Amino acid sequence: MEYEIILITIAMTLRSERILVTGGAGFLGQHIVKLLQEKTDYLKEIRVLDLKPFKKELEYEERIPLTSMVGSVTDYRVVEEACQKVTSVFHVAGLISFGTAPDIDAMFEINVMGTKRIIDACVECGVQRLVLCSSVDVVIGFDDIKNGSEQRTEKPDKFLFPGYPETKYMQECIVLQANGKQTVDSDTLATISLRANVMYGEGDQYYVANGLRSAQGNKGTLVQVGKGDNLFQQSYAGNTAWAFICADKALKSNKNLGGQAFFVPDDTPLSNSFTFMKPFLESRGFVLSSYKIPFSLVYWPLVFFEFVLKLLSPLVRINLQTASCSVKYVNMNLFFNGDKAQKLLEYSPLFSPSEAMKLSLNFYKHMKL
Repeated sequence: MEYEIILITIAMTLRSERILVTGGAGFLGQHIVKLLQEKTDYLKEIRVLDLKPFKKELEYEERIPLTSMVGSVTDYRVVEEACQKVTSVFHVAGLISFGTAPDIDAMFEINVMGTKRIIDACVECGVQRLVLCSSVDVVIGFDDIKNGSEQRTEKPDKFLFPGYPETKYMQECIVLQANGKQTVDSDTLATISLRANVMYGEGDQYYVANGLRSAQGNKGTLVQVGKGDNLFQQSYAGNTAWAFICADKALKSNKNLGGQAFFVPDDTPLSNSFTFMKPFLESRGFVLSSYKIPFSLVYWPLVFFEFVLKLLSPLVRINLQTASCSVKYVNMNLFFNGDKAQKLLEYSPLFSPSEAMKLSLNFYKHMKL
């Protein structure tokens, strides 16, 4: 027993780094914390900054002390306190607002201005590395993207979604431009942006979860829209979380990797979104509709309806979650190439498709809708 205590004491003494996870109490943040607990041997503390206290929602052994801090990334005082003596920041906190009238002002304040405060605090507190959670939405317009790479896939002339992608693109730009900034201790800050795919897995309350809710509200049937022959890329949240740890380790070894953006897809088979949701629907006793409503019969009436809402916007703001851009999104060919992350960050998915499916099925089967 004494020998074990000595070994534990020695191991903890060798741990010298602290990582701050903003938004760590949320969906992706929970998976990041889990893997930091399970897969790192250099941390003496994990910090989580979120609007709500951190509550462990996944199964793992708590080997590393965790400090939960409650506050907004828009509050510089709170952000600076959270960054004290921190080695790396995983910036995951952000606001997503979709629909016919998304809250663009709030997204700008949180996603852009909040990120500026994170960078300022990193500089003032001597943080060495900053890894941003960006989104593939920063390159998605109205055209298909097949096997998109960082070199060939650029910002579109017009984003598919209003508001969110633009704030994420601005956020990504300021993070990458901050690479090499001199910190208070005369060191430099190294930054990387990870362009996350749409995610599924334990803790999801939006993607597959919304499909399940839609089926529940329609007598157990999720209605298919479109031909169903497009290929859409989704990734397991645990693999996206692993990419953050890989990126941080890569920057630790080679700061020259800083200032770059990376796509980080996993090996989840490409499929239409409706087909992808089928096993999760079946786990709840739900089904896909046997018929498929033509895309144009849904998309163009929504476009017209949104035009009317825009005319009415000076008088009344109506935000409906089902928007034309969402219908188009799940009917496009959208998939990306992860070769750059694999080569430079040594990122490869930690969870196989079968492992991800098993873990996800158990969650979606029992989640509260």
